[in-house]
Order: sequence, then structure tokens, then C-alpha cells
Amino acid sequence: MDYSISKDDAIEKEIEISVPCAELDKLVDEETETLRKEIKLDGYRKGHVPRALIRSKYKDTLKVQAMDRLIKQSYLAVLEEKQWKPASQAELLKVEDGEPIRLQLRIEIIPDFQVKDYLDIEVYKESPMPDEFLLEQGISALKEQHSEIREVERAAVVDDYVTLDIEIEGNGDSTKESNQMVRIGDRALPDEVNRTLVGIKKSQMKEVMVGNKKYRLAIKKIEEKSLPNINDDFAKKLNFANVDDLKNKLLENLRQQDEKRIEENLKESISKVILERTHFQVPKTLVQHEYDKILKEYNLPDSESNKERFWNVAASRIRFNLILGKIAQKENLQVEESEIMDFVNKMGIKLNEQNRMEIIDYLGGILSREKVMDFLYKNAKISRKKRILTPKEAANDTHPVRH
Repeated sequence: MDYSISKDDAIEKEIEISVPCAELDKLVDEETETLRKEIKLDGYRKGHVPRALIRSKYKDTLKVQAMDRLIKQSYLAVLEEKQWKPASQAELLKVEDGEPIRLQLRIEIIPDFQVKDYLDIEVYKESPMPDEFLLEQGISALKEQHSEIREVERAAVVDDYVTLDIEIEGNGDSTKESNQMVRIGDRALPDEVNRTLVGIKKSQMKEVMVGNKKYRLAIKKIEEKSLPNINDDFAKKLNFANVDDLKNKLLENLRQQDEKRIEENLKESISKVILERTHFQVPKTLVQHEYDKILKEYNLPDSESNKERFWNVAASRIRFNLILGKIAQKENLQVEESEIMDFVNKMGIKLNEQNRMEIIDYLGGILSREKVMDFLYKNAKISRKKRILTPKEAANDTHPVRH
């Protein structure tokens, strides 16, 4: 086999390969023998059909299968010799029969890049939230968690929940929704509707114009949220000795959460510094895959506006993950299968023959990135003095790098 590289960009290659016809003939023979072991024809037992008959009857199929193998073998041989890491499947551009057989392939590869200056990164550690603030937020969340919704007979006020039928007419169209529950003051509702609902009573009907659309509102029920008093009786219901015991344990948990938040913010700062220091082209195939994942995560369509919003985010994430992989290689940070299985058991994930390798590879990638980030965090210079962002860093400081 001979080959030449007709396009040699950092991430995109086009290869022209010449393979003797004898290589294809050899593969056709192997495909014939494989089929011969399985096939049964009239007058012949399985494994005893003459090779010449099989070649004659299945000539085209055998050649296609052999050609697929020839292309794959040739492609892999070039990758191994050049030590390229593919980012995509090879795209077959051209096949020319003859002596020799000529193939033209296009592939994207992971670029060769160097990562440095990833140790002793200086980052700013913010101060923890005051205990008073944490406890106030925690108590508020606890009240919401144990709140009750109950029906009232009075006129509706802000933050009440109203169950109603809504009919909207405008521009020649009409839509109707029944038994919809809305909260008065919800910013998802038009301001005109929120104002109309204040003071309304059960069984009332009202109309309001929102732009050129008419909203008809039929009120079925008004409910208010009742928040519990945080006292000894409440604490005992949650198996605490008294309200002070509840607050102390709640505050302890909130401090741990806040410390974890601070650590995550530090790791995000480290991530942004590393990205700013390490630049290289990213294969379009990988960016497209990450971009599609973002759209799926947020249930968004592919559009020019979304591509403008998320394409560079996807590219940064791919670049960052490749950088982490390079650091893991340099620092010999490996994830053992036992670590993956511990995580699988902890999360209660069920493995079977169909999903085992896919899940293990996926979780291995996650745990590897976490291990590298922990390594970078432990080797960072954490100071109380905030580092001043460059204008470029500040402009890009809008989306998380890690995900």
C-alpha cells in the first residue's frame, strides 16, 4: 500500500491511497469463505457449497464487503503510521478501480497541541456568605418546602394561585385552555392579566386586552400559600430536639453547600485561565456534536440565532475537554475501572450487555475530567486578592466551560 497526503491542515486531512488489486482479491476470498460456512443452497449442505458458485451468485455483495474492509484497513494503517487520532469517520471521496485500486479519503483528526502553565494558576477565593444570610435563605426554603396550598373565599391578591379557564382571541385565531393554575405576579403572564387578576373573586369572568389580543378569564378557584411557623413543634416533626437544634444543623449543612459553591467557582475560574492560555483548532465534527447536545438539553431548534449563541460555547467545551485529556496523559491521572464501578453502584445504574461499554466509557470520561480538575485545584495558588480579568476574558465570561 502506498499513500500521499493531498491536504494537510492541522485538523483536516485528505489522503490518496493506492492498493494492489491482489489485496482486494484476498479479502474477497476471505468473505467467500465466511459466507460458505453459513450458507445453504439446494443440493449442498452448509459449508459444502462450491466457492466458485458462491462467487458467481454473490459477486457484487462479496466485492462491496471486501472493499469496505479494504478501505477501513488502509485508513487505519495510515492513522497508525502517522499517529493521528481521528475525530470523525473517514469520508470516502473517490474510488478508482484498476491496478492499483485508488482511494481518496477525507478525515478530521485531533490536533497535536501542547499544554503548559497549568500548575500554580492564581485564582481568587471569595469569602463565604455570612451565617445570617445563609440561615435566612435556608429557613425561607424550608418554609417553602413545607408550605400548604389552601382555597380561600376572599378576593385574590398578589402571590395567590388562581385556577381559571383562558380564552385568547386575536388575528383571526382563538385558543382556549381549561383549568390552568397561575400565580398572580408571575412575570410569565402579561402585566395586563396580572393587574386584572388582583381583586378578582371566584366565579367571576373578566376580559382584558393585551396588545391586539383579547383575553377572557373565567375564575374557578382562588388559593393561597400557607407557610409554617419555624418553632419547636415544627422542629420536632422533622425529628430535631428543638428549633435551635434544627437551625444549627441546617446552618452546618448550608455552610458545606456554600463551601462547595466556592470550590466550584474556583474550578470554573481555573478552567477559563487554562482555555485562555491554550489555543488550537477544534475539529468541526466534535463541535457539531456538542452543539447538538446543547440544543437537545435546552429543547431548542437549530437556527442561525442559536448557532450564534452556542457554537462558540460548544467549541470551548470541546477544546477544554481535549486540554484536560492532555493533562491527564502528562500527569498519568488514570481512572480505574473499579472507580467507575463504585460510581455505578453508588448511583444505582443498571448495566447490561447492550449498554455496559457505552456507559463505562461515558462515566470514565466524566470521572477523568473530575480527577484532572481536582488535581488542578489542589495545585492552584488560591488567594484572597481578586485577579483582574483581561477585557477578552471578561467578554467571554458568560457561559460555564465545565458541564
